[in-house]
Amino acid sequence: MDIYSTRAQLAAIELMPREYSVLYDMFATDMGAVEDDKAIYDFRKGDRRMAPTVHPGTGGVIMGRTGFETREIGFCTIAPERIIEVDNLKGRTFGENVLGAMTPQEREKKLLARDMVEMRKAIQRRREWMVRQVLLTGKLSVFNYTNEGRGIVPSMIADYSFTNNFTPETQWNQPGAKIDDDMHRIFDMVYDGCGFVDVMVMAPDVAACLRDNSDYIRLFDGRNIDMGKLNTRYRGAGLRFIGWNSDGVEMYSVSGSFIDDDGVAKPLLPSGKLIAGGKGAMVKVPHGPVTQVEEPGPNAQHKTYIKKEIPLRVGSVESNAIKNRITSCPTVVPFNVDAWAVATVIEV
Repeated sequence: MDIYSTRAQLAAIELMPREYSVLYDMFATDMGAVEDDKAIYDFRKGDRRMAPTVHPGTGGVIMGRTGFETREIGFCTIAPERIIEVDNLKGRTFGENVLGAMTPQEREKKLLARDMVEMRKAIQRRREWMVRQVLLTGKLSVFNYTNEGRGIVPSMIADYSFTNNFTPETQWNQPGAKIDDDMHRIFDMVYDGCGFVDVMVMAPDVAACLRDNSDYIRLFDGRNIDMGKLNTRYRGAGLRFIGWNSDGVEMYSVSGSFIDDDGVAKPLLPSGKLIAGGKGAMVKVPHGPVTQVEEPGPNAQHKTYIKKEIPLRVGSVESNAIKNRITSCPTVVPFNVDAWAVATVIEV
């Protein structure tokens, strides 16, 4: 089999593990690839109306259904590329033995493998960014890039009418803060929206407020406390397990940053913020089909793949270079837009 063919590279990609990312893996459900050109979903709010009581022998009382809207949203196209030029194959590559004598063909295979890994990581960082945006703002606003650079206005906007925002009466870094009571109110917002809370993630400065507040520590679940000291546990990828709150909800702090489209490094969770909700029950991420032309010339045809990530290898005689690309078309929609809450507990 030609190892450079789309079929062979696709098989290799499907065997490779996906890059872990905190918000995506904790709160999103990956729906895989779908055949539709747009993601169609039902949008509704939670409903807590009681069933009516009736007089015996009178039958039942008609109970209205909660209304919903059927909406649709297009898929984003993520398509990072790497170019392998002749100069990349002449000299020693990164990690190659100084005294080694790899052939240009061997270097090309090594470069291709490394580029595939790095491009897939970059794609996952974009998925994480999309999930982050929906969780924090209830909106998905995407700027598309062209050969001339990033567009001036968003090319795709979805507003999911998210309203579960919470701000405490007393900031958590101030004297008299009622952290445990505020958590109960945050969780109640989610429960009223027909969601559930089993995990809470927060910015590092919010976690520091918990550890420094002696009144809160007395109400803390003591399974993670040793001799009056709160023992946190680092889980990797910027995720640190703090413990359980008085309701038995897992709490984590999230550090780490990403380079945004404006070139500025930004924290994964903004300072003073926390998110409360259910694992894997807040947003879903379907992937649309990928259509591409794989051969040049008058007999070229479009090929469509119902897969999450599709590779493409194109050679250019004019530039004497080979371009490798991976395309993915995800979008992010909520299961229930009231199923989580975002709190700003420290004003920055």
